[in-house]
Amino acid sequence: MVRLIPMTLALPLLAGCAANAMETDNASADSLSERDQRQLAAMLDGKTPGNPQHCITTRPNTRSTVIGRQSVLYTNGGTVYRNDLRGGCPSLRPTSVIVTQRYSSNRLCSGEILQIRDPARGTWTGSCTLGEFVPYRSE
Repeated sequence: MVRLIPMTLALPLLAGCAANAMETDNASADSLSERDQRQLAAMLDGKTPGNPQHCITTRPNTRSTVIGRQSVLYTNGGTVYRNDLRGGCPSLRPTSVIVTQRYSSNRLCSGEILQIRDPARGTWTGSCTLGEFVPYRSE
């Protein structure tokens, strides 16, 4: 026998579940492991943050480094751009392959979608949204 729950009772229950899931996601997105904190500190050591930028120009030698499940650092020459992904990115791992679709531009901009691929399995694991780019430069 199937038992139906009236919508007036079900909606508050569902809302509570969604709120708990969002709190869990935000808690994991906001925390970095000690290893990630050390890596971030090492890459930004001796550099001063500048004003956030909406877009950056990438070059063939631009290197990306995944920090936890919330940030990607893009290194362009002596400048490191920190991008804190909007809402974090639960599927992001240090070994992930980040794929962006560009048609004629060598720029990455806030709001663009990154697709995440697991190279070991060869599967797509999710997508993330770029935030603003904060440049870090040596003084």
